[in-house]
Amino acid sequence: MKDWLTTVAILAALSASLTLADDFRTIRGKEYKDATVRRVESDGIVLRTKTGIVKLYFSELPKEVQERVHRDTTKTTTASSSYQTPMNIARPSALPAAIEKLQRRGFLRLDCSQPDAKVWIASAAWRTFDAEEKENIAKNLAAHCHPQSPSIWILDKQSGRNLASYGPSRGFKTY
Repeated sequence: MKDWLTTVAILAALSASLTLADDFRTIRGKEYKDATVRRVESDGIVLRTKTGIVKLYFSELPKEVQERVHRDTTKTTTASSSYQTPMNIARPSALPAAIEKLQRRGFLRLDCSQPDAKVWIASAAWRTFDAEEKENIAKNLAAHCHPQSPSIWILDKQSGRNLASYGPSRGFKTY
């Protein structure tokens, strides 16, 4: 049981990134508590709150928030085209350690030798994550293998069945 909880915690770390909860206040005083940045767009940010999803335009945000968001995205996001949603990338130093730990415990096997990387993961671990976490895990693992051209297939460790895939042209898909 302890190994299982550790595995879930490690995989959750893989999905962590820009999505750390924060408070946002518009220049008119409207406040969004414990909001996570879902994505940064050319004209604003999309936030997820307990009550739903909202888009805040940069013109509605104080300059310091605009600068912080811009600074964070240049450090942690990659997008290969204008139509693609920026990827949430885990801290580079934490990602290899988390992957190595999962590999040592037999929950994950990663093959970065092909242009489309492959990862085999325990299906029980995969099922514990919501759609957003699965997408972040896929993007992080793809970027870990091929930072310039991230692409990956996520497969069930036992059966080899496709669970999900991510690539710049196809986006994130679950099967």
